[in-house]
Amino acid sequence: MIDQIPPALAICTRTFGGLLFGAAAFGKIRHHVAFQGVFENYRLTPPFATPVLAYGLIGAEALVALSLLTGLGLTAGALGAMALLGLFALAIAINLVRGRDDIDCGCFQSTLRQQLSWAHVVRNLAYATLMNCLLLPRAPVTSALDLVDGVGAGLAFFALGQVFESLWSLRGGVRKLVKRFG
Repeated sequence: MIDQIPPALAICTRTFGGLLFGAAAFGKIRHHVAFQGVFENYRLTPPFATPVLAYGLIGAEALVALSLLTGLGLTAGALGAMALLGLFALAIAINLVRGRDDIDCGCFQSTLRQQLSWAHVVRNLAYATLMNCLLLPRAPVTSALDLVDGVGAGLAFFALGQVFESLWSLRGGVRKLVKRFG
């Protein structure tokens, strides 16, 4: 059993999580009108509350990103990340159980649309589990190599996640083409 998690793992998790939530908040701000429609399409809140709740979600994601990237209020940032990821997983799962898998995930508000799937639920729960390591005792950073390793791994993990998200969103378009042109 490990008494403390390695500093590079904590830095990797913070970097990955900060970039994840930062990119999500930025995309939602950039496409705020479309995001309000995506938010409302989940049909989990009253329509009149959509603008306030959608902007509140963007603000929460931005605060989590800031906390994880700076380390300020790290426990609150990690708990916030876990709570948001859990809520996202729950919202997606509710809509999948309702049979509403044709709506857009709205995760990063990119130009690539992603239909809801159980893979999104699993992904969000896996990310929430990863954020849990920030609540565990961490060994102190003892060298610049810990910092370089952690930031590099976090950047790589984030980049691979973005590539996977892009490829995942393209699969719906490929299915449509196959149906159309057989």
